[in-house]
Amino acid sequence: MDRLSLPHQDLGAVSLVHVQMSRQRQRIEELEEEITALMSLAANNDKTFHEFMELQEQILQCTQSIDVVKAIEEKGKKLGLTAYVRLIDSEVPRYQLSLEQYQRFATNHFNGKSAYLGRMRKTDRQALLGENTAAPEMGSYVVLSLKKNGVQGILAFSSEDGGHFQPHMDTLFLRHLALVVSHLIDTLPWQLSHHERITHTSA
Repeated sequence: MDRLSLPHQDLGAVSLVHVQMSRQRQRIEELEEEITALMSLAANNDKTFHEFMELQEQILQCTQSIDVVKAIEEKGKKLGLTAYVRLIDSEVPRYQLSLEQYQRFATNHFNGKSAYLGRMRKTDRQALLGENTAAPEMGSYVVLSLKKNGVQGILAFSSEDGGHFQPHMDTLFLRHLALVVSHLIDTLPWQLSHHERITHTSA
C-alpha cells in the first residue's frame, strides 16, 4: 500500500502515502480540537465542583430550612442561574408544590431517570414552579427530585440560555446537592418570623 500510486486526471499520480499523511494530519487536528474541548470541559467542571462544594459547606451550617433555600437561591444568582426549591405542601405558598403536580411531571419527564434537563413547556413550568414565577420561556432547565422516606419536592435551576442544560449532561454534582438538601429539609425546622411569613406569602 505504501508503494502504490494512483493516476489522477488533475494532479497526476498521487501516492497513497500522501493520502495517508493527509488523513493523519486531519485526524491530528481533530484530536487537538477534542483535547481542547475536554480541557475546557474539565476547567468548567472544576469551577462547578468548587462552587457546589462551597454551597454545600454553607448549607450544612444552616439551622433552618428557609436558610438552606435562600443559600441555594443566592448561589444560583451568582452562577447566572435561577434556583428553585419546591416542597410538597409547604406552609409557604412561594415554595409549595402539590404531590399531584409532582407525580404528573415525574411521569411525563423523569422516565425512571434521576433528573430532567432541557426546555419546559409553559404548562409544566407553571405546574412545577408556580404560575407567578418569572421562569424563562425560551430557557433551559434541570430538575431533580428531593426524596427521603418519600417524595419531598424538587430542586431546579433555570438558565436564560436555551442550550445551557441539555439531556446528555452529567448531573453528578447536582444529584449530590439534592441528597444533602433532602437530608436538611427532613432534619431542620422550618421557622419563619412574622415579617418573613408576610414577605414570602405575598411574593
